[in-house]
Amino acid sequence: MKIVERQKAIELREKGLTYSEIRQRLDISRGSLSLWLHDIPFVLSERRRNRRRLASFRNSQVLHKRKIQRVSQIMRAAKEEMLNTKLDELKLLGAMAYWTEGSKTRDSLVKITNSNPDFIKFVLKWLREICGVSEKKLRVHLRIHGDLNKKEAEQYWSKITGIPLNRFYKTTYKISASNGKRYNKLKYGIASIIVCDTNLFYRIMGWIEGMVERIK
Repeated sequence: MKIVERQKAIELREKGLTYSEIRQRLDISRGSLSLWLHDIPFVLSERRRNRRRLASFRNSQVLHKRKIQRVSQIMRAAKEEMLNTKLDELKLLGAMAYWTEGSKTRDSLVKITNSNPDFIKFVLKWLREICGVSEKKLRVHLRIHGDLNKKEAEQYWSKITGIPLNRFYKTTYKISASNGKRYNKLKYGIASIIVCDTNLFYRIMGWIEGMVERIK
């Protein structure tokens, strides 16, 4: 009897069935299946592969639809903040700063770059007080020329931002396009303040849209 069950189990396994599916059909313990089938490679049938591909595609569509709905809600609420409430000066100035200096290429990153320490301080005040970004989410990335002192630049921007060096990304070196001749030397390079937060990105985009509509 066991020989017959074992042969059926092998045939089902070769057809691409899982242990659970084989147990449902043959009422065999998992221990027996493990013993009989340990050297039988599990290969999904073409039909099952197609079903999994279809399920994965449908799942990605659902997730994409949910993201679009979430983004729409975030931006609509942010626009209404600008259109229907008294504008806070810091919120307005921060939104304008991001409109002109902020990165808009990746929706998972809020990133604003500048070499002016006062501007960077302002951006951080806006992120902390208006956007409600927690300290642990604030990151810094520096770009400097090769002849600058990396450690000195990092310590300078850490003091300016109040962000410890363990929350700095690896500093990168900027290659000059003028054969090494630089007339406006940036002693401490260029700093980017970075927050990984998709929701905040779309909130800022909503502020900008609301601000634009309000001034039309």
